[in-house]
Amino acid sequence: MANAAQLQNLAQKRAIKKQVLIAGISTDYWFYPASNNAKNAKNILLVHGYRGDHHGLESFAGGLEEFNIYAPDLPGFGSSKPLATEHNLENYVLWLASFVKAVGLEGSIAIGHSFGTLIIASVQSKEALFSKLICINPVAGGITKGLSRLLMQFVKLYYFAAHKLPEKLGMKMVTSFLLVDSMSAYTTKSKDKALRKWVKGQHRMHFNSFANSHVVWEAYIASVSHVIHPFMREINVPVLFIAAELDEVTPVEEVVKLAKSLPQAQMQVVSNCGHLVHYEAAQQTVDWIREFVGQTN
Repeated sequence: MANAAQLQNLAQKRAIKKQVLIAGISTDYWFYPASNNAKNAKNILLVHGYRGDHHGLESFAGGLEEFNIYAPDLPGFGSSKPLATEHNLENYVLWLASFVKAVGLEGSIAIGHSFGTLIIASVQSKEALFSKLICINPVAGGITKGLSRLLMQFVKLYYFAAHKLPEKLGMKMVTSFLLVDSMSAYTTKSKDKALRKWVKGQHRMHFNSFANSHVVWEAYIASVSHVIHPFMREINVPVLFIAAELDEVTPVEEVVKLAKSLPQAQMQVVSNCGHLVHYEAAQQTVDWIREFVGQTN
């Protein structure tokens, strides 16, 4: 069974960087053509989560080699330019809907991770652009307790302070490796030392890829101010939720309750895993995605 690093390497061998203007703002995205018969292959759109960029879900592009994969950097993150407006959920939704239409991805399968699940679900609830949704570590809410609650309050205050300080000082705060390494340690649940070291390296390389401290603050507020439930009530296409047993960002029991309330939803749970399913259980997730996409209903 291939690990996330191996799958990522496979993806990068067929990655083609592209660019498109959305409302006059440059969005960078990566196209991974299907290994065989790309002209007739199904299209999959990958939407990464908060503070990441397209690299985060690249293991899926490597594992799903029979599909055409499209993976943009969200505006303000990676190498995509920031929005001309506030980086809130509503504006990310407008951007993604425009991106889908500009690139010709209507009817594609949308895969989102964490904050990305809010964006794809909201787009689908408003415009029904996708044929299926796959929500990984979905933002299903729930009450955070103990250390998790304290950490969330600290991060919010920290980002707010960085946003208010002069830009140079604010950027030093939000790009601190101490902060990035702490996030890696908190979200990675595997006891595999090699995997933990690799995840730490990935976050060091890509978690500081953003335009400025204001984007970090605005997008953070967007990511913690919404849950996926209201959007799911307006969605009629098949949905797959992939949750994690040890996810402290969204407790698995909240995802279970959501999935049970939706007749069109299926659910899988990764054991002994936290909020980084795409790193800690990449091949298992790829297998579930392939099975779900292959279903006719």
